[in-house]
Order: sequence, then C-alpha cells, then structure tokens
Amino acid sequence: MAKKNNAPKNYSDFTIQHLRDMFGLIDRKENLTLNKQSIQPSEWLLTTISYLQKLPQGTEKAKSELRITPILVELHNRNETKFTYFSGYSFEVDEEKALKGRCDFLLIKDATSVEINAPIIGIFEAKDDNIDRWIGQCGAEMYAAQLLNQRENVPIEIIYGAVTNGFEWLFLRLEKNILQVDTQRYSTDNLPRLLGALQSLIDFYA
Repeated sequence: MAKKNNAPKNYSDFTIQHLRDMFGLIDRKENLTLNKQSIQPSEWLLTTISYLQKLPQGTEKAKSELRITPILVELHNRNETKFTYFSGYSFEVDEEKALKGRCDFLLIKDATSVEINAPIIGIFEAKDDNIDRWIGQCGAEMYAAQLLNQRENVPIEIIYGAVTNGFEWLFLRLEKNILQVDTQRYSTDNLPRLLGALQSLIDFYA
C-alpha cells in the first residue's frame, strides 16, 4: 500500500504508483490503434484556433478554453446524439479512496443528461508540457468512472482517457485492472489525425 503520509487527497494528487498500490492497476504501453482514420477539421475550427492562438494562454483556464474546448465542440457537433461533456464539474465517487475533485473534461454516453452518468472518456489537462507526469491523475478519474458505472449497473466496462497540454494528446484505455498507455502521440499540428483518434473513441461506444 502507498505510505499514508504520501496518500493522495484527490484526483490531482495521484501518481501511477498510487494506482498500482491502492487499486492494483497494471499499467503498460501499447498501441491503441486509434489512428485508423483522419477527419478534416471544419472551417469553423480552423478559424477559431487561428484566432484564439493570438490570445494569452498562460493559465490552465486559458488553455482549457482556448486550446481544448474548440476541439471538443467540433467533436460534439459531429456527434450530437452520441455524447455530451462536462467541464470543470465535481466528480465525487469515493471520498475514502480520494476519488474526488474536479474533472477537467468528462464525456458521458447519455447525450441528453444534465448530470454526470455513464462516463466513457475522461480528459485531464496537464499542468505543464510533460504530459507523462499526469497519467496518474487521468488514470484515477478513469478508475472512478469505472467504479461509477459498476455501481449504477451501466454496462460500460472500458473507459478511455486522455492527457493533454492543449497541443499534444496522449490516450489511455482502462479495462478491468489493466491501464494501457498509448505508444502513439497526437498533436494539434495534425488536426485530421487527432480528430480521427477522438472520433474512434466515440465510435467505440456508438
């Protein structure tokens, strides 16, 4: 077990070692094969990103609003009946296990819901450019989503996640106690490839 004086208090404190020690998760790197399609971005997305790049982006809130949100809006516009997402909402699943706190972005399968249920994808916004450092936090949110689905008898056994600094994206997949970390990286420098990977996740649950 993780040492008590190093125990996480919420999602943002988790490391990969916490996931191993507390929940018995096994992490490994694998190709998640999310690069099977490319999707051309809309003129709206290209124009929006071009405009927003001119604005200050020195804070986490700015990164969320200016880098990540337009991509998720684009994805939602293409899949309005397949999912919806929550940004900055509290996601309290198990306080004793420190599975609590604010989720940067949480995608759920119920496209009409006004509350968090049937979570499928968690997206964690990295606090610096080294996105590998934040796999533990994203993994904790994914594990919490898995527990919530089990508790609510929702038949969604595989949870996807992503860690992003707004430019680079790293995807994760949780099934049972196996946390797979993608060997491929995606970037806003290649929007068709990134949008294709995100669409692959949505198609998985369709």
